[in-house]
Amino acid sequence: MDEARVSFLRHMISAPSPSGAEQAVQQVIREEVRQYTDEVRTDVHGNVIASLNAAGEPRVMLTAHCDELGFLIRYIDEQGFLYFAPIGGFDPATLPGNRVKILTPSGPVIGVIGRKPVHIMHGDDRDKMPKLSDLWIDIGAANKEEALKRVPLGSFATRAAELEPLHGNLLVSRALDDKSGIFTVVEAVRRIHEKREALQAGVFFVSAVQEEVGLRGARTGAFGVDPLIAIAVDVTFTSDHPGVSKQELGDIKLNGGPVLTVGGNINPRVYQLLIKAAEEAGLAYQIDSQPDSTGTDTDVIQVVRSGVATGLVSLPLRYMHTASEIVSLKDIDESAELIARFVLALDKNVNVIP
Repeated sequence: MDEARVSFLRHMISAPSPSGAEQAVQQVIREEVRQYTDEVRTDVHGNVIASLNAAGEPRVMLTAHCDELGFLIRYIDEQGFLYFAPIGGFDPATLPGNRVKILTPSGPVIGVIGRKPVHIMHGDDRDKMPKLSDLWIDIGAANKEEALKRVPLGSFATRAAELEPLHGNLLVSRALDDKSGIFTVVEAVRRIHEKREALQAGVFFVSAVQEEVGLRGARTGAFGVDPLIAIAVDVTFTSDHPGVSKQELGDIKLNGGPVLTVGGNINPRVYQLLIKAAEEAGLAYQIDSQPDSTGTDTDVIQVVRSGVATGLVSLPLRYMHTASEIVSLKDIDESAELIARFVLALDKNVNVIP
């Protein structure tokens, strides 16, 4: 995949979007997706919804979430240090020393997450997991008054890490969960648009908000679109690095191709159609067996209105919810190709009744 396409992902990463404050990245997404769709709108929740061949049948929703983990500034002490509430699920051990970008009306403010140095810890404190309440953000302020002039209470923040190449096909950044998913879906829509003369389905792209705090945007977005079929794209854990059990997660690896989920939240006919599309295209794929919930937007989309025939395509990702998540451009490219072929093969006679 050439750099011109990757620049869209880079642009999304550079637009911080903690859950509840996704406006900056949604503007980037609107500008990109309008090139490949007929109509773009934003709903009251903040979801960006774009349609292509809206009158076609069946109605298909392609979705990923645009929000990322973040912080909300809730207290500033007399010395000017900022204390925060987490937005989404953090491992506190991954936070000390991270640079952060605080979003303020006057522009971004850079800070550092601080913790007592290990050198002056005593006894069992050295081995304890840090608590979020033990951490603070240092913006270099001399006191509370100076800090409040720069950062109002209630400001949102994210880690500051940006997208970088790692090696070969691999990229590293914060927020690849799930901006790499948005990239994949938009790339699939672009390929569908290139072959729109063969398109029979009505395609609805949804860039969903607030997944990290409760799968919220996908629920409202799906209710508004009212699709027959929905394909969600998210990231999933890999088992190709130390300390992870293949017996528990399955055999999932970077550069192994799209991961297709099977289980109770997945429509069996949609799953088989995804398998068929992959095999006809000669694309390798990996299987993720999830007997219960998937932990993705698929779980809520499935039960919107009278039910939606759902599928889940995931990108293998290492080090989830850290500042250095890793994904593969090869997996993104092949996942986009799979989704495009799946959609282009649909017609009004498709049967999704289990």
